[in-house]
Amino acid sequence: MPDTPFVPDTIRCDGCGREVSPAHLRERIARLEWASRFRPIRITTLFLAPAPPDALGDSFYSPENSPYDGGSHALREDLLEASGAAQEAETRLAALARFRNAGFYFAEAVECPVSSADDFPGVFQPLMPTLVRRIRHSYRPQSLVLLSEELAPLALALDGAGVDARPLLLGSKPVPLPTAEAQARARFRGQVQSLLKLANV
Repeated sequence: MPDTPFVPDTIRCDGCGREVSPAHLRERIARLEWASRFRPIRITTLFLAPAPPDALGDSFYSPENSPYDGGSHALREDLLEASGAAQEAETRLAALARFRNAGFYFAEAVECPVSSADDFPGVFQPLMPTLVRRIRHSYRPQSLVLLSEELAPLALALDGAGVDARPLLLGSKPVPLPTAEAQARARFRGQVQSLLKLANV
């Protein structure tokens, strides 16, 4: 009788550095595969958020091809609106394709969900050197928009690290993430549009 292959209950994840289940890794791979379909050949502007949402279907590059109606996912829909990718787009996939064709790319500093804002610094800090290298050698964007004040330490880490792209900041701070409140979402869209003008996008 052949030996049953050993499958560990937990595995260390390269995306977040934690001991996780095989299901966690499968979801991370799915997010990476979805994102790879919409990665530009040359990234003009990289939008970097802290971490993906808990629900896999809420991921920025989720393949759900529903009619485009602005949606309730504040960050994804407002970023597509602010970048102009949602204009005349009939479906979400069409909007994501326009986002890609404009040279825009969205990524997360930590590639896996983090349970709470209080836990984020402890997960993010050990991964920051790897993220800086990824920005410098893989993404190589012309400009970088940090989404969330949780990423403020990254702006300091990039300074002097040989990264050509300069973070586009509001004063000296990243763009705060939008909430579900309409006024906050409108403010976020305006802030992103202002930064893209600074980048001459």
